[in-house]
Amino acid sequence: MKSHWQQLEQKEKQLISILIATLLLAGGYWLLWQPLQNDIVNTQRKVNVQTQTLADVKVIGQKIMDLQGGQAARSETGDLNQLVSRSAARDKIVITRIQAKTDNLQVWIDDVNFNKLTAWLEKLNKQYGIEIQNIDLSVSDTKGMVKVRRLQLGKRA
Repeated sequence: MKSHWQQLEQKEKQLISILIATLLLAGGYWLLWQPLQNDIVNTQRKVNVQTQTLADVKVIGQKIMDLQGGQAARSETGDLNQLVSRSAARDKIVITRIQAKTDNLQVWIDDVNFNKLTAWLEKLNKQYGIEIQNIDLSVSDTKGMVKVRRLQLGKRA
């Protein structure tokens, strides 16, 4: 190889050197620079999605805080279990499990439309004085639907 290189003319050596430099630059661009740029764009897209999700969660949190602090016009009476069960049935929300505690109620709902859930929780708060003490939601497989892993409700004092 070395002897072959020695036999080449100066112009051929320069052309081969330029070709090698060009290949190194092109390889560096396509093997290093371009993938890095693609990763930056993808990461920025993910950040934007997460920022939007955070904004949505803040809005939901504010709605929940509003529901907890709103004044209730108590139009019906009854124990917490009966009020929640009747209200859910009227709003066509299927409660999969309900567990009564001393002064609160824990509720599980498999799949429910998120907007329907927030409207129901607002209704519970305003009509019956029932507050959200704790809520654990997860996104369902269906768009716009959530699973209520645990919803703890209690009457306002």
